[in-house]
Amino acid sequence: MTETGIDSIATIVQPLVQRGLFESPEKAIRILTQDYVLRQIDRWRTVLSQMEAKHGMRYEQFDLYLARRSRLLTTNPTPQLGQSILSDEDDAFDWKVAYEMLQSWLGLQKEIGL
Repeated sequence: MTETGIDSIATIVQPLVQRGLFESPEKAIRILTQDYVLRQIDRWRTVLSQMEAKHGMRYEQFDLYLARRSRLLTTNPTPQLGQSILSDEDDAFDWKVAYEMLQSWLGLQKEIGL
């Protein structure tokens, strides 16, 4: 990190230390980082829970369900089924992204020892 980067971090954190909110700049950075990481973990867990509640199953089950429905589309193509599958595929994409983001934040939490 450049001197400018260090100076700017100190400039941001120093008022928090001066007001007695944190013991030191290092403690402030650690606590603020921990808070942010935990909020991200909660955010992505919430998204996963919402998807599970919406579809009444876990992602792995939903993926199999979606594959079966897609095969059904080849034998019984209807506009309604096609639209429903497209909507489900959007959800599957969002669900997968949420899972991957959660794994990333959990990995970061472990990596920085929070």
